[in-house]
Amino acid sequence: MTNFKYALLRLMRNKANLFWILVFPILLGCLFKIAFSNITASENFHTIPVAVVEGDSADAAAFHTMIEQLSGDSDDAMLTATFCDDGKARTLLEKSEVDGVFYSTDEIKLAINADRSNASINQSILQSLLTQYYLNRDLIVQMLADNPANIEAFVSSLGQSVDTRKEVSLTNKDTDTYDQYFYNLIAMACLYTAMGGIHLAINNSPDLSTLAARKTIAPAKRRTFLFTELAANIVFESILNIAAFLFIIAVLRIHMTAHLGLALLTILVSTTFSITFGMFLGCIGPRSEGGKTGLMFATVMPMCFLSGLMMGNMRVVVEKHAPIINRINPAALISDSFYTLNNYDSMNRYARDILTLLLMTAILFIVSTLVTRRKTYASL
Repeated sequence: MTNFKYALLRLMRNKANLFWILVFPILLGCLFKIAFSNITASENFHTIPVAVVEGDSADAAAFHTMIEQLSGDSDDAMLTATFCDDGKARTLLEKSEVDGVFYSTDEIKLAINADRSNASINQSILQSLLTQYYLNRDLIVQMLADNPANIEAFVSSLGQSVDTRKEVSLTNKDTDTYDQYFYNLIAMACLYTAMGGIHLAINNSPDLSTLAARKTIAPAKRRTFLFTELAANIVFESILNIAAFLFIIAVLRIHMTAHLGLALLTILVSTTFSITFGMFLGCIGPRSEGGKTGLMFATVMPMCFLSGLMMGNMRVVVEKHAPIINRINPAALISDSFYTLNNYDSMNRYARDILTLLLMTAILFIVSTLVTRRKTYASL
């Protein structure tokens, strides 16, 4: 217990460790929240402004009725229609005050401004409305020819109010498009605990640390120091990662609580893996602590990039072209564990991710332990 206590005290005094594992993820999470809140607000659906130039065609009255049904002052209105002449309609379109102009002359046509790339979605919606109008009109004509007795019921069904704007989810979970960035943020924080593993390896290498040199003449065995310090690192750094996780879900209000117990287990497993990964780098990397830490960052950051921390769809791209990378990339495994917990009912994929992390942890720990124990020193 004495070794465990002093190992905890050394970890508490390591300010760099506290910053990268606890403070930095919280700061980055706050920046993510601010940025993504603004993006989400800008992506909310807004009523589409459109101009309508009416003529004397047979379709004009029917089309006018459809436009009025889709317009109005209610919150769920799809269109804001301006009925005007051709000159005013062109002026509104050139000034970007409307996203399109409907002409109900000999046939119903749609005019848009091709230079307005930012209105492409609304222009596509307007084109879909026009296509739907022609489809309904042709159905009515066919119904009149084939079964005129049912035409009244058919027209009545077309005139029923339809919820033109409805938010749907592909799963039964409460999820958000940008939550994946926070999954990757937690993955990065867990991987940063590899710094603790590097210090652990250094503190048990007599040729690199005076503390380790003193341990060699202590009555306790070297593996006793190794195991107690490993336990202290797992406990302390898991607490830091859990604190960052709780801040994200409680303060930033990010939905990551579908399976809270399993989420905490994921953090514990991920932290244990990262510490053993740091031990491995400490055993094989450069002799200096700065060199070992630099190697850790040079390894972790590409992992985080490929898992989608910097580019949200990167993991999908990797899955398409090189899926094996997602199966062995620790950052992808950790973020995918959180994604699965919060979006799927089945735990098969989650179990695969966790078992892979545990297997990699065991391999790294065995290799690190063997490398450390095989080292002998003629003099210290």
